[in-house]
Amino acid sequence: AEVWGIDPGELFMTQFQAIKQMMPSAIAERAHFFPVGIEHMPSLQSFDTVFSMGVLYHRRSPLEFLQQLKNLLKPGGQLILETIVVEGDEQTVMMPGERYAQMRNVWFLPSAKALCVWLERLGFKQTEIVDHNPTSLDEQRSTEWMTGESLKDFLDPNDPEKTIEGYKAPIRAIVKATI
Repeated sequence: AEVWGIDPGELFMTQFQAIKQMMPSAIAERAHFFPVGIEHMPSLQSFDTVFSMGVLYHRRSPLEFLQQLKNLLKPGGQLILETIVVEGDEQTVMMPGERYAQMRNVWFLPSAKALCVWLERLGFKQTEIVDHNPTSLDEQRSTEWMTGESLKDFLDPNDPEKTIEGYKAPIRAIVKATI
C-alpha cells in the first residue's frame, strides 16, 4: 500500500524528490522518504518487505545492522539484501585494508554462505541466495546522471579480475530471508 525509504544523506532525499515529481500522482502520494539512518528507526515490526541495497559492507557492526533490519519486519516479513560478497564457505569473511575498490568505508565482506549463517543466527528463516555474480561494468558505470569515476576506474588496468588494491573484483549477491 505504501513505500517508505530512508537514508541520512541529503543527496538521496534530493534524488527521491526529483523522481517523485515524475511519478503518477496516485503512486507519488503513497511514496515517502525520511532523511534518517536505520539507527534512528524504532523497532516497528510492521513492514512486509525491507530492501537493503549496497549498505551492509559500509557498516562497522554488520550483525547489529541486520538485527535493525529484522526489527522493522512484521512476523512473516521478508528481507531482500543486496551487498558485495567474497567467494568462500560459511566461515569466510574478509576485512579489507583502508580501501576496497577505492571505497574507504568498507568494513566486512562475507561470503554469501557466511551471510546466510549470520542471518540464521539472528533468527531469519528460509535464507536463499537468489543472485551471485561479479559486479559488471554495465551495472557500475558513469552516466549523464553520475559523471564521476566508476568501477572501471577502480579495477587493476592489467587485471580486471582485481581491484587496484589487489583484492578480487567485487561480487554482488542478493539474499532473501524471512522472519
